[in-house]
Order: sequence, then structure tokens, then C-alpha cells
Amino acid sequence: MLRSKGNLLMGSFIILLGIVLLLNSIGLVDINLEDLFSTYWPIIFIFIGARFLLNRGSTGEILSGIVFIAFGIILIGNNMDLFHINMDSFWSLLWPVILILVGINLVFGKKGNGKSNFAILGSVEKKSEKWVLKDSSFVAFWGGIELDLTLAEIPQEETIVDLTAIMGGVEIIVPEDINIECEGTAILGGVELINKSTGGIIANTSYLQKSPIPSNKTVKFYSRAILGGIEIRHKKVPVAH
Repeated sequence: MLRSKGNLLMGSFIILLGIVLLLNSIGLVDINLEDLFSTYWPIIFIFIGARFLLNRGSTGEILSGIVFIAFGIILIGNNMDLFHINMDSFWSLLWPVILILVGINLVFGKKGNGKSNFAILGSVEKKSEKWVLKDSSFVAFWGGIELDLTLAEIPQEETIVDLTAIMGGVEIIVPEDINIECEGTAILGGVELINKSTGGIIANTSYLQKSPIPSNKTVKFYSRAILGGIEIRHKKVPVAH
């Protein structure tokens, strides 16, 4: 329902824009569309921020919503000459802050102590044959990683898997009959943990899955997506026709 409110907001804006364009085309109103667009195009950021706030998600999502709305208002105010903020100075301050956050997350966020696997301008795939899951870390940098844990031999103990996507993507398929603990951080990216997702400038989320039958198999995922995406999900069941 909350997501539908965001769709309602965006849909209403698109309808209003269509009506204005139609009235302008048939001559009932006379609007300089070039001036209109050049002045008010940052309203896109305001709508993105409003969607984050309407989702009422994590503190990070709320913060992202506020930042997007503030950014849109600043740009529109600049365009309308209501005030003047030097955008070069704004960006020169924003990017170092983002880089600091990214660095802190990479330095202090890693939990896994096992083998490191890298997909740099390439891919790492474990989805077509049996394999053994151990404590490990996976990093996708301008690349992709796909792991199918339903094919993996999972130890009867706690296993830690550390995931990092930097301008890349990671997709993990997990079985439903083991214990799963997930923690995810998104910095200008997106993280989806089973049925919980988050994204924005900086946001956090977590998910806990208890096995329907007693099991000592527990996999802990620590995920961070930086200008990239991470998805941890169950295997999709084909729809019968």
C-alpha cells in the first residue's frame, strides 16, 4: 500500500504533465515548454525523495528522501533566482563525503575471513554444478557474481559470506530449509534481501530466515552495494501453463 502511494504520486504528476502538454498543443494555454522544463526539471528529485519517505523504510531511506527533496528544492530555487548556491562547491563537498562513507564501509564492514573471490570486468558463477560453501568473500567491481546455494554443500555450522558490489551486481539464490541472516548496506545503490529491499544515498536493512525444520546450517550474509546492486533471493518456481 505504501509503495502504491508512491506510484499514485508519480502517476498523478505524469497525468498532469500530459494534460499541460495536450492543452498547449491545442492552443488552450500558451506555455513555453523549454523554459518550463529548464526551470522545473529538478522536480524529479523531489518525487524520488517523496517515494523514499512514503515507503517509511529504514532511517537511511528517510535520510535519502530528505536529501533528494532538499537537492531538488535547491536546484529549482537556483533556476528561479530565489537564491543562489554554487553547485560546483556543493558537489565538491558532497563527493568527498560519499568517498569517506564508502571507505569506512569497506574497511570496517568486511566480516568474512575466508577465501576472497573477485569479479573485475568479468564474472564469477557457481550455479550449474555442485560446489562447497565455506567462509568467503565475493567482490564484484564492474562485474557480476552469481551463486546458487541450492546446489552447494553447506556445513552443519555457521558460515559467513561477505558480499561487495562496486558498480557491479551480485545475485545469490538461497534454499528455504536453512537459517539465513542478512545485513545489507546500500550507498548510491540497492540491496534486496529475500523480500526486503533498500536503496538510496545511504541505507541499511536486514533479514532473518528461520529454517522450517531444525537445522544447524546457518549462513550469514554481510552485503554492501556501492553504485551497484545485490540481490539475495529464493529460487523462482516456474509458472505452469
